[in-house]
Amino acid sequence: MIRKIATYTLAALAVAISLSSCQILGKSSAKYSFADGIYKTKRFGGKEVYVLKVDEDTISVFQVQEFKDSTAILTHQRVNYTSRQRKFKDNKMEHTFYKPSFDIDAMTIAMKYRPGIKDVPNQLTTNFNGAVFAGYRTDAYRLNYKRTPLNMYKQSVKHMGFSMGLYAGLGSSIIDGTTLNDPTSTVQYEGVLLITGVAVTTAMQNITFGLSLGTDHLLDKYSGQWIYEGQPYIGFTLGLNIN
Repeated sequence: MIRKIATYTLAALAVAISLSSCQILGKSSAKYSFADGIYKTKRFGGKEVYVLKVDEDTISVFQVQEFKDSTAILTHQRVNYTSRQRKFKDNKMEHTFYKPSFDIDAMTIAMKYRPGIKDVPNQLTTNFNGAVFAGYRTDAYRLNYKRTPLNMYKQSVKHMGFSMGLYAGLGSSIIDGTTLNDPTSTVQYEGVLLITGVAVTTAMQNITFGLSLGTDHLLDKYSGQWIYEGQPYIGFTLGLNIN
């Protein structure tokens, strides 16, 4: 069963890598920039608003009303934030808008921290690990308006993305007498692993990095003797958003 999962995971990895290559060649930064659309006013929950980007330093914010069969934008409840005004209607100099989405990343676990087990001390390993990550993502756009010497406002936008989800992929590890808990064994090779776990990541544009908690499963006849079989580790992840 585990080997079948590994086969499907390898196929998914190949598709993800090919898709990411195409995306890198054709993708512009527009997806990660602050653009017109519906946003939330809080990371979890909050009201929905429609933001219209009028120009470089001006936006208009409209309340959104959700009905069973449609969504209405309340144009009469419009708030403008512009460099040309002298005082904001709500007296706030900073506003953050959130956009939730489904996230798919091609991810590598750059380092793994394994706690000590049996006679083997804790380790920090850097073997190959590639995975597909899928989860819930929230992009946060923080708009700050700073008053200039001309008594006008200059808008700046900071963007960060946050994701939480599951991953699965393939990795490798040195297999020898020590890790098989058999000092007399002469076996020594690079074993293939099925890696699974959960990860929390932060994104800057389409690059992600974060922490994971996962387990490894050796895909050969020594899996029952391997001391790290199914044991938890902490991983440091790097990824590329591909959707």
